Amino acid sequence: MPRGAQRALVGLTLLVIAAFAVTNVPRAYLDFTGLPLLGRIAQAADYGTDTISDVYEAQVVLNDVGDMYTKRKVEQTPLEARTWSKEASGPYPPTALLIMAGLYAAGERTGIGFYGFISLVAFAFIFGSAAYSLRTRWYVFPLIWSNVAYLSVRFFSVQDNSYLIMLAIVLAALCLARAGRRGAHTLVAIAIAVKLSPMFYLKEMPRLPRLTAALVLAIVCAGLLLPYFIWPNYAYIYRFQQERHGDYWLNLLGAGTFVAMFTVVLAYVEARCQFDLEDRIGWSVVPLAILLAATMNAPRHLLVVLLVPDKRVFRNLAGAAGLWLYWPLAASVRFGAVVYFTAVFLCAALAWYLWRIGWQAIRDDIRHPIRTTRMMFG
Repeated sequence: MPRGAQRALVGLTLLVIAAFAVTNVPRAYLDFTGLPLLGRIAQAADYGTDTISDVYEAQVVLNDVGDMYTKRKVEQTPLEARTWSKEASGPYPPTALLIMAGLYAAGERTGIGFYGFISLVAFAFIFGSAAYSLRTRWYVFPLIWSNVAYLSVRFFSVQDNSYLIMLAIVLAALCLARAGRRGAHTLVAIAIAVKLSPMFYLKEMPRLPRLTAALVLAIVCAGLLLPYFIWPNYAYIYRFQQERHGDYWLNLLGAGTFVAMFTVVLAYVEARCQFDLEDRIGWSVVPLAILLAATMNAPRHLLVVLLVPDKRVFRNLAGAAGLWLYWPLAASVRFGAVVYFTAVFLCAALAWYLWRIGWQAIRDDIRHPIRTTRMMFG
């Protein structure tokens, strides 16, 4: 298509996103009553569930950073207590909590508010994705946002705050990788410390220069392991989900088996197809996301990370198609089925790469497991 037409369609997509974003602004943040056109929007009275949770946690951190995971010194408001228990409020690693506390403090000082700053992070990610897509495959961006009704709720109503922060960091790493600049590995390490999702990227450690590998390892350890020795009750964030989901261990067994096989195939495909740094960064968020989504029966854990732009299209197509397949079946199928729909499409993407590699090459690699393992893991 002509370049001008590509930019026009990406711009139109941005306008549609902005329109849906406005319809999800809660009255507690900005009341549209009495305003022309906007006054007709049926606004939610209060903030979304994640915003309520993370505002409380930010206040806890700002009051006493040592109380981050015990939450004894700040009481919840009635709305916060009805929405989340203290334990379920902000169960994230300290990197995420400190960033959100900083955004909350900045919002209070500037008058933009926590909701406003998180919305700015969301739009930064959206515009960054549009720019990246225009430099790779322009149609990826409209494809990602073909489910704008669902995604706008996640971004501007519920507000998946920790995911939005992680997505912005991963996108920045993706852009650095495309520009051939240093720092992409460090940003992915920070993203892991924020949300764990890109944990698969740690398999790149043997490929990295020693100093870079040491820095990545130091960031991950400082963000995820060191807090155990600093903050009382830190380990609960890795346990409390087990109690919230009745079939947690059964789901974990099934999902864990699938993800283990998926991860091995992904590592093989990355090595055999010579994925570049952009590909490796983008796919790094997928394996753990599948595990979390299937274990907790919560598709958002997978759908949100599949918003990271893919210059080869497949990841974004899988995320969009999973929802496309669900909507006609919504009356008879639970929303959790989206996890399995999307996983099938992701497996189809890997199958296509395996077809490109060829059965003869795959069979030869199977016959030489030590050589193949070295190839896969550097």
